[in-house]
Amino acid sequence: MTPDPTRVAFLRELTRRHENLVVWKHLDRALRGRGDIDAAAPAEDIPSVAADAVSIAARTLGASHVIRCDHVADKRLQFFVQPQRLPQLFEFDVCLQPSRGLAPWADPRSMATLAAIRPDGIRSLRPGAEAIVSLVYHGISPSGRDRLVDDEREIVDNGIATDLAGAEAACAILPPLPARRPLRELVMMLAEGSWDSRRAQLAFTAFLGSTLAHPVFSGRRVLFRATRAGGHACVMSRLARHHGRRVPPTGLEKLLQEAREGGHVVLVLQDA
Repeated sequence: MTPDPTRVAFLRELTRRHENLVVWKHLDRALRGRGDIDAAAPAEDIPSVAADAVSIAARTLGASHVIRCDHVADKRLQFFVQPQRLPQLFEFDVCLQPSRGLAPWADPRSMATLAAIRPDGIRSLRPGAEAIVSLVYHGISPSGRDRLVDDEREIVDNGIATDLAGAEAACAILPPLPARRPLRELVMMLAEGSWDSRRAQLAFTAFLGSTLAHPVFSGRRVLFRATRAGGHACVMSRLARHHGRRVPPTGLEKLLQEAREGGHVVLVLQDA
């Protein structure tokens, strides 16, 4: 599947306007219609990024509505209605502070130093740095077992093989301090074609221990997870997590009504 030209145009213009905005994972997959756009920016930039996304959406995406969701901790979610692509919605997320488990990591300003503008005009993490993101989320675990499969395996293997310097640079600045050494050592083992369970365990444990150093952040994440686990997630979170961002059979107008009733901001961008 070829990249969606509307998504490329949308992200290219946002890249031009915001020097610290970075798409930090799974960009190629999202451009081909598989999943959402995961971007990150410093907290003070979030309002202007979100406002610009709305201002260009009708022109670049052909969007008629946007549903704004502020119910996910440390993120601003926007769901754009593209009439020509219904029932599929386009989700654009901007994260002000990524987390692994309950611990903060990958500060957006630090990620911007590991990013580059691609030939299509979109700023994303360099391959080695994106490999570290996939390794942290999908590789390390309490058991130390190698959990990488499918797309994540390809991202890690290719990123380390083609951009080991970028992977090392990411290990030096993105993880919490106690996780940096074991994660870098694990990367060096992967570069040689092997997996070190002990170092993977140490890296995971270091992320876990870092929750104690950030009680306010960790508490906010705990509250968000408890809300979701208790079945109280908002309608847009449920749509994203369980229904592939697709408008239910009850129709768009019903979804827009439920979103408004659930405290979301719904904006009309052009005649629907």
